[in-house]
Order: sequence, then C-alpha cells, then structure tokens
Amino acid sequence: MEKMYNTYKFCKRILILLLVLLGSFSSFSNIIEVGGELTESTMWTSQDTVIVFQDLTIPSGVMLVIEAGALITVNINRGIIVDRGSLLVLGTSTDSVCFVANHSTPGLNWKWKGIVIKNANDEDPSRINYAHIVDAETGITLEDSYNVYIENSSIFNCQNIGCQLVNSSSCLLINCSIENNYDGIEILASYLGNSSNNVINNCIIRNQNNNIYVYREEGGIYQNNLISDNLIDSGNNGCWIDNVGGSVNSQNIIRENIFINNGSDVGYGLFLAYDSTIVQNNIFWNNNIAIFSGANGDNCQIINNSFYQNRWAIAIGPGSNANSYLNNTFSLNEIELLGIKETIDVAFSNNNLLHNNGLEDIVINSTVFDLSITENYWGTSDTSIINRLIYDKADNPSLGKLFYNPFLVAIDTSNPISPPFNVIKQFINNKVQLTWISNEEIDLSGYKIYYGDFVNYTFSGNIEIGLDTIFVLQNELSIYDTIAVTAFDSAMSTPHAQNLGHESPFSFAVIYPYAGADTIICKHLDVLDIVSTSIPMGYTSLYWQTSGDGYFMDSTIQYPSYHPGVIDVQNGAVFLTLVVITEGDSLLDSFRLSIIDNPVAYAGNDTVVIVDADIFLDEADADNYDNILWFTSGDGVFNHDTIVNPIYYPGISDIESGTVSLEMIAYSQCGFSSDTIVIDIEPYYSVEGRIWAGQKSLDNGVVVAYRDEADEARAVQVESVTTDGLFKFEKLMRGNYLLYALPDTNNINNFVPGYYANKLRWQSAYLLPVNANVYDIDIFIPSVDYVLPVGEASISGHMVLPLNSNFNSDVYCMPWFGNSGNDYCKGGLSNITVLLFNESKSILLDFTLTDDFGDFYFNQLPYGRYIVDAEKASFQSIPSSLIILSQENKSETNVILELDKQKLAIHYNGNNIAENNILVYPNPANAELNIPTVSLNSTPISIQIYNVFGDRVFIAKSNFDVNSTNIKLNIETLMPGLYFGRVVYPNGISNFHFVKI
Repeated sequence: MEKMYNTYKFCKRILILLLVLLGSFSSFSNIIEVGGELTESTMWTSQDTVIVFQDLTIPSGVMLVIEAGALITVNINRGIIVDRGSLLVLGTSTDSVCFVANHSTPGLNWKWKGIVIKNANDEDPSRINYAHIVDAETGITLEDSYNVYIENSSIFNCQNIGCQLVNSSSCLLINCSIENNYDGIEILASYLGNSSNNVINNCIIRNQNNNIYVYREEGGIYQNNLISDNLIDSGNNGCWIDNVGGSVNSQNIIRENIFINNGSDVGYGLFLAYDSTIVQNNIFWNNNIAIFSGANGDNCQIINNSFYQNRWAIAIGPGSNANSYLNNTFSLNEIELLGIKETIDVAFSNNNLLHNNGLEDIVINSTVFDLSITENYWGTSDTSIINRLIYDKADNPSLGKLFYNPFLVAIDTSNPISPPFNVIKQFINNKVQLTWISNEEIDLSGYKIYYGDFVNYTFSGNIEIGLDTIFVLQNELSIYDTIAVTAFDSAMSTPHAQNLGHESPFSFAVIYPYAGADTIICKHLDVLDIVSTSIPMGYTSLYWQTSGDGYFMDSTIQYPSYHPGVIDVQNGAVFLTLVVITEGDSLLDSFRLSIIDNPVAYAGNDTVVIVDADIFLDEADADNYDNILWFTSGDGVFNHDTIVNPIYYPGISDIESGTVSLEMIAYSQCGFSSDTIVIDIEPYYSVEGRIWAGQKSLDNGVVVAYRDEADEARAVQVESVTTDGLFKFEKLMRGNYLLYALPDTNNINNFVPGYYANKLRWQSAYLLPVNANVYDIDIFIPSVDYVLPVGEASISGHMVLPLNSNFNSDVYCMPWFGNSGNDYCKGGLSNITVLLFNESKSILLDFTLTDDFGDFYFNQLPYGRYIVDAEKASFQSIPSSLIILSQENKSETNVILELDKQKLAIHYNGNNIAENNILVYPNPANAELNIPTVSLNSTPISIQIYNVFGDRVFIAKSNFDVNSTNIKLNIETLMPGLYFGRVVYPNGISNFHFVKI
C-alpha cells in the first residue's frame, strides 16, 4: 500500500509540473545551446536539437522534460547532472530521445560524460523512457537516489559503464538494451551506503568485461535486489557479485535469466561471492564456468537451473560454505560438472546428470571432508560408470569420500526438462532432415523446432511437432540455416516456459554427412553402387568402413561401390559407415545393407472345410517379400488379396464343384515365388441324440465328437446337453466319428464318461458313420464299479501341456462345466479324463478332469492301493505304477501325465526307493544333473535316459572319472517332462528318475 501511495504522489506531482510547463515553459525550437545551471523548468521538443556545451546541472525544484524525437548532443567531457532536480525523458517506441556525442567531424571517438542523477526521490523524481544513449563515458549514473525508473532504453558504446547505481535503492532498469560498453551494469554499496530493492528485468546485457558487476564495501547494504528475465551475453563475466566487507545475511534473487557465451577462457557466467543469494530457473549455456562460488558466497540456493554445454558447470571455491544445489539439470558440460574446492556442507541432490558417456572425473571432491551427494540421477544404474565419473578418496587417499548412494534410478521430472540430445541435420533428397535422441523424461509432451532469424536467444519461427524424433522440414530452409530443437513438458503453455524449465534450452542442429538410406540387394548380386551420399560441409578427408567382410573398390571417395563378402551374405545384412574428417573431428553416418534371398511363399496344407464356412488362411506364410497377391481357381473372393493371411469366401461354383485351388504369390525385387493350397468343400450333416445315465437322461454333461482320420481320431467339436439330456451337432463333415459323453465331475450318482455305445474305452467304442443327418443317438454312460468310503488321503497330479501332439485347443482349452474365469490350458492341458482304479485295475473307483491349469485331484480317499490311468480317443494309455496311501503316506502329489506320439503316459514315483535306485540332484533339474556313482563301487560304462514313452533321449559313454563321486550331465536340450535313467556298471545297473523343468 505504501508503494502504491508513493506512486500516486509521484504521478500527481508529474501531472502538475507538466501542466505548469505547458502553460509557462521557455519555448525552444531549432538549435539550442545550453550549459551551467538550469534555472527554471524546461521542455525540449521533437523540433529541437540541443547542444550541451558545458555541464548542464538541474538543481532542486527544477524539472527538465524531454519529448520524443528530441536530439541532445553533448560536447567532449560534458554531461547532464541532475542534483535533486527532476529529469523526465518521454520517448516512445517509434520515436526515442537520443543522447549522443557532439562530434563535428566523422570518425572521432571521444566520449561525453553521460547522465548523472543524484539524490532523486519521490519529491524530485526522474524517469527515463525510450532513450538512446551512445558514446558516453558512463551512460547513466544514479547516486544516492531512490525510485528512479529507466525503461525501454538503449545504452551503447560507453567507455566505462552502461548504467551505474551507487548507493541507490528501489530503482528499476526494465526492457533495456545495454550493449558494447566496457561494463554493462554496476551496482555499488559503499560504507554506510544502501543499494537495495533494485530490479533489473527483461534487459539485453551484452558487454566487453562485466555484464553486471555488484560490489559491497564494509558497512554497505545490498539486499532484496532482483535480477530477472535478462539475456546476459558474451561478457568476460556474466554477473559478478562480490562482498569484501565481511559476513552479511541478505537475500538477493537471480531468477529466470539466460547466461550465454560468458567467460571466454578465464571468466564466469556467474561469480557468486555474496551470501544468501537465490539462483533459480536460469539457463547457463556455453559459458566458461557457469557458476563459481567464492569466499563469502555462503548459504546460497542454486535450484532448478539448466546447465548446458558449459566447460565447467559449478565450481565451489575456498571459503564458500553451506550452499544448496538442488533440482538442477546438467547436460553435455565438457570438463567438470561439480568441483568442490576447500569447502564444507555442500548439499547436492535431486539433480539430473545427463549424457556423460565417455567422461571421467566430472564430479570432484578436492577437500578432506566426506560429503554426501545422494539422490541424484546419473543417467545410468551402473555403479562402475558412476564411480568413473567421481574423483574422491577412491582415487586419492588424501581426499574425502563422496557418498552417492542411494541414487535416483529415473530422471527427476521436477527439474528443468533436458535439451534434446544429438540433434543433427542432414541433406536428404533435397530437403533438410532433423534427427535426435528421444528425451528420458516421462512427462515429455513433445518437441518444437526453431528456425529463421536467431537474435538475442530467440528465433523468428517455430513448429510444434509432437513426440517424433525425425522430422523433414518442408519449407525452403537451407542446411546452413540455424535450426534448433527444444523439448517441452505438459506445463509448456506457462509464460516464460523456457526460463521456468518447462521447455528446454535450444539444442542446435549440427550438420552431418548422410551415408544413404537403408538398402536391399538380392543375394545373386555381387555389387552395390552407393549413389545417394550427401556431405554438405567442407572436410579434409573421408573413408568408408564395413561391419562385415566385403570390400569397397575405393573407400576414400564419396560414391564408391561395395562388394558383399561371404559372411555378409550369410548374415543377411551389413552396416556401411561413412567417416568424414572435418576440422579435427570425425563425423559418422551409417546405413544397413540387407542382402536378401528370393521370396518364399507357403499357402498352407491342403484341407477340408464344410460347405458354408469362411476359409481363414491362417497357416499361410511368406518371407523375403515386398508384396503378396492371392488368386483363386473358382468364383469366390478374398477379403484382402494382398495380405499373407486373408479370408476366402467360396463362391457358388466352388461349392458345386466341391473343391477350389488358391494360389499365393510373393513378389520382391529379387523375383517371385508361388504356392497353392487345395481346399475340398464338403457338405455337412447334423448328429443329435440323448445321453442316458442309468434310466434317466443326463441333465448336466457334454459330448465330444472325434473324427476318425488317417492316424488318429481328432476332436472336432464339443456340445453341451440341453434339457432331458439332448445334444445336437449342427455341422459335422462326412466321416466316421467317436462320440464321447461326459457327466459333470460333481455328479452325485457316480457316473463316469463313456463312448457310444456304453463303452469306457475308445478301443471298443462304435465308430459312427456320418454321411447323412443322424437322429436318435442314445449314449449310455457307465458308472463306477465301487463307491469308496470317505477317507483322509489324496492323489493329485498334473497334465503337461503337449508341445508336438495334435490336440484341438478350440475343444480342450475352454470350460466344459461352468467357468472359473481363468484361461484354460494355462500351464497344462485341460479337460483330459483321469480314471482311478484299484491295484489290479479291475475295479473303476472314480474319475475327474484336468482343470484350467492342467491339474487333477482325487480327495477324501481311504487308505489303500491305487492305479491312475487316463483316457483320450486314439491314444494308447500307459497307467501309473502302484500308488500306496497309508497313515505314513497320506498324500501323493507326484503323478504326471504326458501326451506324445499317440501315447498317453502316467508316471508315478513312489516314496520307497528300491535298493538298486539312486537319488540324483537337483530334482527337479533345469540345465545340469548330478548323478552319484559310488553305489556299486566301480566306473560306469554308460548313462542312459528315457522319456515316459520308453524312447531313449540321451546316452553318455565311458571316459568317466574313476575318482569322481558324481557325474555332471548337461540336460539343457531335453524338453520339460518326466524322465527315467540307468547307470550301467560292469557288475550291475542303478536306476534313477528326475523331472526336467
């Protein structure tokens, strides 16, 4: 409120003075010569050219108003001094007020003194707006002044300083250009002087020595100053803040500035020797040392800044203690990222340290103190790489240790977003193509491409392109134009997004050679002529490299020919790399040469379909092709005749003839290949009937239809019974069928599955011919031979999912009774019938089906002796060995079913090991099996392994170590399953079994 009131008083005073001047000022026109003390308030207009031939002093109570368009020329060593008076410079954006040296002869280089404003305050205000000040010793000096505004002005070519503030407070320097002076802005706080609450905002500051220089003497006050939104460019030092007057506790803010190109070979972007300074949301790009913290630079906060492509990013000098470096982003800094010299209490955490590949010792502890630098992202989780990036006690025992664990395993997205990495521009097909490496940030929203005039760290044009990392510029840009790319996150629409870290610094595209596009040649060709290479830059030499065994006719020319080698052809591809040497650097670009064989087409196996079926050609396959085309010998159509696996819809002629041939042709530049599939189209018939369970129809069951084919009976359909045990197969092709009826495993009447007609096993079932519609099929299902009393024992096991056996997943891998919500055949084959017999296999006791996981269970069994068997049409069953359940062995879980080669084997390994059996380990085994050999106290002759179907799958002979207590066998090549083995000795045999997982 106080500031608003002071502003109101100032505006009221100015209005009154202007009214007075308009009514009574001394009228000036044309050329006016002035000097000495101004005795009355005066206005210079756009019609006036003023010559200051002596120092012009504006004393207390006098106001000088200069309108837009006025020209003020000042003689050598003369100036304008406002001492308790008021100076109002009222230029406009289209017509500034010019202050220049009164050079009568072109080419003179002497300077005039400049403008000095002393003791200004709210009662004697001074404002400078849209002034152009050139060739002064010091452009503007403010001494012991308060609330002076300098806006929209330019100060050029001053011998000493562009703008100097000496013991002045609450002054504003806004939207100004201060360029090509020796020093840009100087702020001094002398003994008992006060330079506080000043604002330097949105200025372009580009000068020879110090762009901004701040100096505090003993007893001076420098606090609550704001340096924000400025471009601080190309000085020996960007900003130098120095306190030589001992310890203070003041908060000054350096925020949202762009520090670029400062430091040359010895200077700094920011020299920070003043305590409690906040350095936040700045971009430091291409500086010698981005930030150097010197003595008295204590308790500073360096947060959320971008450090990009500086030689040194942060150096902490002697006497600079307790600074915090938090949530900054470091990318492509050349020499050091953090150097700690003779200081303590450094807080360095939650920073992103990116693109450090190939660098070493970029974070250095030169002190004797152990320091923590935890919770940073190093661009890798490989601690060996991180250790190479750090120089500390591990490298020099006299130094302290840097503790970096725990570190971040993902980039911290609260930091400024990083610039795109490795942006290159290439000239391809007469257009400029940009490519870069995708950013790591998970909140990345897209990229922007900048082009056009690049002035004061801004471009005249830009394109927002989304998340693509390859972009071809469609306008008339040249490869030699300045082009840059930025990355941005979801908050990019925020004003000043680049300064605030929501848009990255500019990543400038570098010209790269272009080796050529990925290319394909046929195997029968023995040479490739390289013709599309582009090298849009001067270079000293070039050469080509190959990743294979071929050769170039001349590897030192831009357009060579390449002859693939034998290994190139065998591998089917080779990378060819162009290396261009320019100014001591090597630029590389590669393309992939694919060496392909003739195309291959496979239409699929000949098959039979029913008359109204759509034909999905899912078995078709092709390789080495560019295009596919299908043809039919009939009148049907494809849904897509240019894809590998189309659907064919038979036509009327196809159906009438009962057959159609479909030809698949695969084309490529290396030729073509064709293959034909013959499809027989057969009529279909219905089969319907009823399932009986005793004298009643079955109210909950399914029927599986197995079609008898050349080598097996294949399950083709499964149907559930409806009311009164009725079932119906709507569409069965002509053939002979086994019908298998299954009740729910939870039926209370102890019925079990059976074949038509009333047969437990498929070998004795009736093979039903289907060459017309079949009605009134009655299937009587059997029941158990004996109902077991309830006990406390159990048998369980698992059906291994077959890899090679021919089973119809559309039938077996679905729920037959209810639905558990799980995927069926998940780890094992579902819906296989498992039967439980007595020990002589003369009495059927129970049945179950394997569940969705392929598991089965017989629970609540009395103690006894049992055999487990299984049933699947056309498969020979191999039952388990005897399973004994007793008080000592209440549960047997080691029953395994396997399906292969028309055999269905069940194996059970009892708990009692015979005298001549040995235990192998580990069991189950994966890659290696250990077999003890001490049982018979002699050297084995051979070791043989068999699967559950009796096939020998492994044998090892002789050369066994006599002194070894066990033999290691590599069983990686065995398929998962149950196996039996024999160790053959000269005087006997030892048996073993194991499970391969």
